[in-house]
Amino acid sequence: MKPECRIRWRYLAGDDAMIWRLMFTRSGALVGQKRCLNQRRSLFFSIDDRSGQILVDDYLLLISEGGALAGEGWFTGIETVSENLVYLHSYQENSPEHRGLWAVDAATGRVVWFRGDIVYCITIEEGFLVYIPSVFAGFPERNYLIVDPLTGREMRRPGNDSGAVNALRLEGLSEEERQEVTLPEFAVEGSFQCRMPRDACAAATELTECLTVDNVTVFADHERHQFSGAWQSTLRIVYEGELLYEDIMAENRDVPAVNSFLLRNRGLYYIKEASELIVVDI
Repeated sequence: MKPECRIRWRYLAGDDAMIWRLMFTRSGALVGQKRCLNQRRSLFFSIDDRSGQILVDDYLLLISEGGALAGEGWFTGIETVSENLVYLHSYQENSPEHRGLWAVDAATGRVVWFRGDIVYCITIEEGFLVYIPSVFAGFPERNYLIVDPLTGREMRRPGNDSGAVNALRLEGLSEEERQEVTLPEFAVEGSFQCRMPRDACAAATELTECLTVDNVTVFADHERHQFSGAWQSTLRIVYEGELLYEDIMAENRDVPAVNSFLLRNRGLYYIKEASELIVVDI
């Protein structure tokens, strides 16, 4: 059946905001991070995925309730999700490595539990594989343990047994698998996602991403202006060769807006001009 391609909802992050990362909880919330460059703030938001109701917005991570800003209000991010919780992290001082784990209720913004001593690695069936960083004789060490995602309590400690830790890492699922998300691929020879005809679209451009579900294909064509050198990124939804939906995701940019759309449960999520999130049901 031909899809109608209706916009489900839109979210405006703010003029100074750049939507940075998105994840989906099992409880039905979309959680995201936005970075406000002028304010030098990393803020978080959550939205009811079906209705578009904003649950939490402009959430600023604190070390503790009423305490100082985590990561100076800037060096923070989303680590993963589980059930109704989103897990946020800060960074180790003068390092790109993450540090700390805050379990936050996506619907209310309430911190359910916090541990500042651990670093998240991966989600396995048993729980979260994390480690506690330390230094011995001047050399960094990692002491691994498994914690309960709902409480943060230690369940088991593999320690620094590299064989046991590597075996546990192999058990982990990617975030795309856990959240049932499909990401686009570049339209190169043999690409699985780009198997639909492009009858309703322009000829292949310098840079094209696409994904396919049933007989629907979504293309993002990134084209560079031959005189100005600026990039324009255009999103198109095609059904059996017919163009159903089209929007400019970004224009007059120094770089193409790659990695700006995904598919989940027949919902196409894309970022427009860095600061607007739009969901189209296909």
